[in-house]
Amino acid sequence: TDKIANMKKEKSTSIIDKALKYINENYTNDISLDDISMKIDVTPYYFSRIFKEEMGVNFIEYVTDLRINKAKELLADDSYSMKEICKLVGYSDPNYFSRTFRKHEGVSPSEYKEGIKQ
Repeated sequence: TDKIANMKKEKSTSIIDKALKYINENYTNDISLDDISMKIDVTPYYFSRIFKEEMGVNFIEYVTDLRINKAKELLADDSYSMKEICKLVGYSDPNYFSRTFRKHEGVSPSEYKEGIKQ
């Protein structure tokens, strides 16, 4: 039974590794749980479950964290407009990006940018 448990663990780890690679290469696009499930050839339900088990957060939370952290890096660089940052981190709607950022960080992207400058 240890052997079976190890095989299951290895399989889920390789699925998660593939998924993380795909997410990190494609977070700037509109990616969904279904997209990734198809890409790594597992059901969305199974992928969702093992992703949460392995990562401690669900797929959407992970992608949002990744996007917001990238946005914070870009906000520190004055060469990007808010609209560009929004697109660069995978959001097509600036209002949605701003709401998501505020929910995540407690301040708007503009307020965050101002805070960096001080």
